[in-house]
Order: sequence, then structure tokens, then C-alpha cells
Amino acid sequence: MTDATIRRFEPGDTDAVLALNERAMAAEGTDPEDVPGIDDLRRIESEYLDSGGEFLVADLGGDIVGMGGLTIDGETAEVFRMRVDPDYQRSGLGSALLDRLERAARERGATRLLAETARRQQAATEFYPAHGFEEQGRRSFGEYELIQFERLL
Repeated sequence: MTDATIRRFEPGDTDAVLALNERAMAAEGTDPEDVPGIDDLRRIESEYLDSGGEFLVADLGGDIVGMGGLTIDGETAEVFRMRVDPDYQRSGLGSALLDRLERAARERGATRLLAETARRQQAATEFYPAHGFEEQGRRSFGEYELIQFERLL
């Protein structure tokens, strides 16, 4: 893994998080403008942190090169906005972020972890099963086919 530090999101990270989202989505062939409801990335404190969830970033010398959010609803946790800068994919950053998010989910009493991704996002469709997630179903959203994954904690 790179020498990135995984830490909790801080308010000054917002612009870097938005830029990372755009880079990562574009690299996977997804127009960032097509991704529904990314307003949560402008309100990370209220959407994730203040509601009992978590939002982590991978900080490499002041540059945000990875991120991932977690929401909690009773015993169910869900991973959102898992992104790794295309230049740092396959370096272990995604695995490290997911590990920390899983740990946070367990600490908050969750017994299952959900994740959803578009079928066209090849890296993500391989990432989740490689980390013990099983496909639970598929649904359409506009022109996107979304795959729903679940893993018991």
C-alpha cells in the first residue's frame, strides 16, 4: 500500500473529495454528472458523521487519493462513495478503507454490510466479491444497471 494516511474526513476536505469523485467516476466511464444525488459529498458531516456513520479519506501528503462513507441503520450498514484515485488503484488503499469502514460498522452494532455499484464500474464489481461480498440483486437506474452486494459481519 502507498504511504497514505487513512483518517476521518475534515471540513477542509470537501473540494478535494468532490474532485476525487469526478476523477474516479470519469476513469470508469461514468459521467460524474449522471451520478444521482452527490449532494451528500457537500454535506458529509451531516449525512455521515452526525448521523452515526463514518466518512474516511486516504491522505497522501495533503492530497486526498481515496475515500469511503458508511451509513448505519440499526444492524445494517452501507458503504457509499468508495473511490480511489485512478493513479492509486490496486495499491491496497481501497482494501484499507473498506477494512476501516467494516470495523466502524461492527463497533456501531451492524451485523451486515451493503454496497451497490454500477455494472459498468469494472473495478468495483470485482472489488466487492474479492472482499467477501455476495451479489444480492440488480436494478436499473436510468441507463445504469446497479448491482447490490451484501456481506455479513
